Amino acid sequence: MAGSSFLGKIDLSKRMDTGEFEKEMAPLYTRLGILQRQLWDRRVPIIIVVEGWNASGITTVISELIQYLDPRGFVLHSIGSPKDEERARPLLWRFWTRTPARGRMAIFARSWYSRSLAEQVSGIDWLSQIQRSISEINTFERQLSDDGAVIIKFFLHISKEEQKKRLGEREKDALTSWMITQGDWDFHNHYDDYLSIIEEYLEKTDTPHAPWTVVGATDSAYTRFKVYSVVIRQLERRCRDLDGRQRDRKPQNLKKPRRTKVVRNAGPPELYSRPEYESALRAYQDRVRDIQYWLYKRMIPLIIVYEGWDAAGKGGNIMRLVHSMNPRGYDVVPISRPDETEANHHYLWRFYRRFPPVGHITIFDRSWYGRVLVERVEGYCANHEWKRAYQEINEMEHSYIEQGGGLVKFWLEISRDEQHRRFMARQNDALKEWKMTDEDWRNRGKWREYEEAVDEMLARTSTVDAPWTVIESDDKYYARLKALRTVIEYGTQLLR
Repeated sequence: MAGSSFLGKIDLSKRMDTGEFEKEMAPLYTRLGILQRQLWDRRVPIIIVVEGWNASGITTVISELIQYLDPRGFVLHSIGSPKDEERARPLLWRFWTRTPARGRMAIFARSWYSRSLAEQVSGIDWLSQIQRSISEINTFERQLSDDGAVIIKFFLHISKEEQKKRLGEREKDALTSWMITQGDWDFHNHYDDYLSIIEEYLEKTDTPHAPWTVVGATDSAYTRFKVYSVVIRQLERRCRDLDGRQRDRKPQNLKKPRRTKVVRNAGPPELYSRPEYESALRAYQDRVRDIQYWLYKRMIPLIIVYEGWDAAGKGGNIMRLVHSMNPRGYDVVPISRPDETEANHHYLWRFYRRFPPVGHITIFDRSWYGRVLVERVEGYCANHEWKRAYQEINEMEHSYIEQGGGLVKFWLEISRDEQHRRFMARQNDALKEWKMTDEDWRNRGKWREYEEAVDEMLARTSTVDAPWTVIESDDKYYARLKALRTVIEYGTQLLR
């Protein structure tokens, strides 16, 4: 303990007698309920994380915390070993999908920290895995905070001796003995080894937007009072911010990704006759089927993103791509305006939920890039929100790829004249007129605004990890074959 810094300075002797506890807590119960309703009305999401050593009192603290909360306004997540669906995806996927809607509260009895510790401290590369996890956690929490969430984190700290005492008492008690496993004792026996790792997590994830409160948890009454007091203080601070005093947050020096240059061209560099096209199409579709099979066998997930101008041919392109695929191994996800539930979460939430499990392919017909395209141009989000999105998107894609996923991004480019020709053809075709809406014509009227948004999107999100591939789409034959060829080349590289 003497060598530790973050935990070593915590006073483990603090106590609170029953009379003092009851006197101090009485007004806090009412106050917490009031704050919950106020922030519910103001649509502020709240995340409370309670971490700590085994037997440190996490359950007791949370039981006290939720006594006077409106149960309609919070959900409790008790985090244990991942389920099969969760194990098939990146670590933070299961927590992104559990983030609260605006105005709601999510309480985590253990969280991404415990799971990162349990799942990353293994293998010969565990040190670099931990550093990567810390970086991803900081990004995750910063993005939620930037979107308005209050993040309150607690670590309940007890000594090795206190932990041994509590484990022994629980093991002897018929009512609690079932809670103690060999794993608890194994963890206890490695207390000193884990101490330095936990220190690393706490120190490097103690940030202005998601600070840690370490609580000396030797005495249950003091622990519960401390947690309650901090939660109320943090929620009151947010209410004051909303009443006029904005959060004083210094701009962060975020790491800029290495980018690749993208050139938009609508005209194809070569043309195919119909026989040439059909011959190449069959051959490419067979290769794509083989790629899908080997991705499944190697348990590699793949995301394919289609963005492009209206009438650029995304639907037809996707149909040719999946023609020979096993339908049980892919999903096509068409993206439209977010529904009420989706709009009440961070804008990336609905996309994380559709990320593929290992060995699966997910094709997004439009995607998270709507944030910096239609939402930007049409004013569906504030300027600071879409400007912030470039960094958030790059971080999300980098994290996904670094954890073993594949990502292909297509921008389908057509000329304005070709778009007009296709619009008119659709409008005059009884089988295709359903594709045309007033919104398509309105978007065409904002061609220059969209063009500016597209150029900035390609420039700022075509990274070395996740470059954009521009598909010259004035000619549909060429566009379909290029997309197929790109997937084949990328898939082959991914399988090496």
